[in-house]
Amino acid sequence: MSGEAWTDALESELTFSRIVARHEYWRDNPPPSAMLMAIAAGLGVWEPTRRATADSVATLRGLFPSGQI
Repeated sequence: MSGEAWTDALESELTFSRIVARHEYWRDNPPPSAMLMAIAAGLGVWEPTRRATADSVATLRGLFPSGQI
């Protein structure tokens, strides 16, 4: 949602506390893309995709039996 590219440098600098801080900021200042999705869903012109079902999560876990990617 930040608009910045996901790079190795960003990944090496990103900590859980920074992620939480970003989410707290976005809660008060939603990014335009999130606002547009909320408006479109509210007006009924767009329907968000449903969350993954338990079966799809189990299938994904089955692809990585050791738990590591």
